[in-house]
Amino acid sequence: MTATTTTVAVLGLGPMGVALARALAAGGSRVRVWNRTPRTLAEHGLADVERDGSPAPIELADDPAAAVAGADLVVVCVRDHTASRALLETVAPHLDGAVLVNVSTGSPDQATRSARHAEALGVRYVTGAVMVPTPMVGTDDCLVLYAGEEDDVTVATAALTPLGGTADVVGSDHAVPPVLDLAMLDIYFAGMYAFMHAAALVGRQGVTPARFLPYAQAITETLNGSLPGLAASATERTYRTGDARLGMCLAFQEHILTASEEAGVPSELPALMRDASRRAERAHGSGIDWDVVAEELLGPR
Repeated sequence: MTATTTTVAVLGLGPMGVALARALAAGGSRVRVWNRTPRTLAEHGLADVERDGSPAPIELADDPAAAVAGADLVVVCVRDHTASRALLETVAPHLDGAVLVNVSTGSPDQATRSARHAEALGVRYVTGAVMVPTPMVGTDDCLVLYAGEEDDVTVATAALTPLGGTADVVGSDHAVPPVLDLAMLDIYFAGMYAFMHAAALVGRQGVTPARFLPYAQAITETLNGSLPGLAASATERTYRTGDARLGMCLAFQEHILTASEEAGVPSELPALMRDASRRAERAHGSGIDWDVVAEELLGPR
């Protein structure tokens, strides 16, 4: 199977579904799409896709069954796993052995239930997770995770080559792609909120976000350099390097909380960090590394 002879059906035309359809069409696949809310291709932003300087035709189907009929691969990208399981029941009789890749967002348990539901319906099923924002789909920076039976994943990754970047096969456990996706978003959203909180804090002293940005980027690089050590601490569950003592870090966090309160900036985030450090200090003492806060997160050894 090659991208130039592959027909891919994309079910669900939210921003990510549209990005997937555009990348597949531009990359040489025959693309057929369907969306629950009827709109034209132009309204979906799919009327101007080009391939090698020429228009790349995309077919808009009237219903899910028509969309998947004769497709080599089906991609489901809808709002959640409740919607995807209902859609799965609709299209299962019409797949004719085609592999279905579900990239709908959800929890690990929801993804596992969807995979079991697909198995009960006799569907060749792969769980996927698109790990980048929509502008990166179809570029070298794209990253998609896949889990499922080896033969099915092989079909899926070959057909979805036009998405570009890296296809990371994580095994057969359908819970792994969504948990990695949500874990990355956990860091991403926490980091974005931390930046906005810090920008508000310095703003109270007349420092603009633009002026603060280089300092924020510098501390982000420092954090990036700290991650391998944190990963080692969480793996080995030893916290005795002496690089960042808990008592010292707790003092910093108290100052951040005080400054936030003085500036009238919402203090829930610094309070959360301070309180976690306080609990760790009560349990382990102040001379241990700050990383020991992981103990209440990791659970029993």
